[in-house]
Amino acid sequence: MKVELNQFSEKHIPALCQLLNNENISKWLLQIPFPYTFQDAEFWINKCKENPEVKKDFAFAIETEGSLIGGIGLHIKSEHSAEVGYWLGEKHWGKGYMSEALKEITNYAINELTLVRITAHVFEGNIRSEKLLIKNGYEYEGFLKKSHKKGEIYFNTKLYAKEI
Repeated sequence: MKVELNQFSEKHIPALCQLLNNENISKWLLQIPFPYTFQDAEFWINKCKENPEVKKDFAFAIETEGSLIGGIGLHIKSEHSAEVGYWLGEKHWGKGYMSEALKEITNYAINELTLVRITAHVFEGNIRSEKLLIKNGYEYEGFLKKSHKKGEIYFNTKLYAKEI
């Protein structure tokens, strides 16, 4: 099982619509609406193309055997740290793909971006994501009440981090 991290492009729009139009995924993601539409996918692809000179966001398509199976990215928070976010199509859960992608993006953050701290906010109740982070060397740092808001709903999150 090998994953590749590639740039998002228009070729990913149909798969984005298929994979992200799933409430079991969108409920754990702050900026993914449900239902997920073609217009949402187009907006995302265009956003991935913005501001190449002043990069604060690095978004990658997770592919295996040439097919999109998920997404992972970094949002630079300061000169030394970033927040990681990720999702995987439900039919690909439990196969080790996300663990491999998280290792790759963590190495990218350390080696290419020379960051020393990577954080992840996990919605309360997302046990799979917590296990993934722990398995990949991220440590639990704290519980944040009402730290994120999606629509009119506030979410508690757990903060995980990996320091280099």
